[in-house]
Amino acid sequence: MKRPVVIATFLLSMASTVSAQSTVTLYGVVDVGVLSQTKTSGNNDPKGNQTSNETGMASGQQSGSRWGLKGVEDLGNGFSANFVYESSVSVNTGTASGFTRQSTLGLTSKSWGAIDLGRRLSPGTLAFDGVDPFGHGYGTASLNSSMGATFSRLSNMLMYTSPSMNGFIGSVGYSFDADAKSIKGAPHSSGYSDVSDQYGSTTKTRAFNLGLRYADGPIVIGFVYAQYMPAAWKTGNAIAVADAPTAKQWNLGGTYDFKVVKVHAAYGQNIDGIIEGTSVLSSFTDGGDTDSAGGILFKSGARTSSWMLGFSAPVGADNKVFFTWQQMMPGGTFRNTAYASTQNVGSLGYTYNMSKRTNLYAYFSSMVNSGMLAGAKSNSLGVGVRHLF
Repeated sequence: MKRPVVIATFLLSMASTVSAQSTVTLYGVVDVGVLSQTKTSGNNDPKGNQTSNETGMASGQQSGSRWGLKGVEDLGNGFSANFVYESSVSVNTGTASGFTRQSTLGLTSKSWGAIDLGRRLSPGTLAFDGVDPFGHGYGTASLNSSMGATFSRLSNMLMYTSPSMNGFIGSVGYSFDADAKSIKGAPHSSGYSDVSDQYGSTTKTRAFNLGLRYADGPIVIGFVYAQYMPAAWKTGNAIAVADAPTAKQWNLGGTYDFKVVKVHAAYGQNIDGIIEGTSVLSSFTDGGDTDSAGGILFKSGARTSSWMLGFSAPVGADNKVFFTWQQMMPGGTFRNTAYASTQNVGSLGYTYNMSKRTNLYAYFSSMVNSGMLAGAKSNSLGVGVRHLF
């Protein structure tokens, strides 16, 4: 009679040991509210400057609504294995995107850093965490409106992240196929067709991304460098490397916390094209992260310069206000483009914490010369509630 008791006790102790070494967590964000947005088409619209307004429910204004699973297993000797599955959700309709926000398997060493494989936030996104007072949310208020590489996801990525060394963290990633189908510019012209679904590395849009971050006390500094290599294209029966440049972007930004107010600033450039944020990657289909057009423009000699200046400040224990002004200025061959003009974005936001996991928010964002197109405008006024679980 004692032997079954001993065996049961042993199995229970083994189960408790396993559960202590391996954990799986369910988490998510539910964000929904009302958004009123007015858009004007711009001076190059053959029908004239057309203006339209849309008011309705909006999912994921402050933060993209999502749910996910993440797990960690202790492998011993300072090593652990981890995975993340994360899916976007439209609160308006209940539809989900599949695990297109993140789908990774990784190995972490306390001494050597971490390696992740799959689809996830880019190294530059990690480096710029906190630099944007709007947290890369709130539609056109997002820093993505001017500096797209500061928040992006990459599919098919091999990524390494270093351990923290005196406040410094570095990460580098390479995507064998960024799944970037929102592409403009050469060689998109008559006679060419897409071969991105065909076999061969050069038929894919590949990406390289580097992020460096320093955080110590009141100071945070982030740097990101990103480049997208254009895919080969088919002309007739032949497949050849595209006659297009590699699109590049770099950004440098930081914050300084004076306690009563935190100052945010950033500057960056696009070279031989434009790289725009999360929506560059078509696998990400549901939003809240950015209202910029999204996509990659490959154009030799085209350049832009962008800057952002802002602040965030607590008002009492539960309130916070934040403001930014951004510009994206055309340069290089863009100066010779008809209707090209400097894009300006001014945004003001407010949050009220009802608890540690639930808050109310409101924001207004005005974009003039959207996409550097003279006369194009977008004004957004949104309110909502967000709950974390």
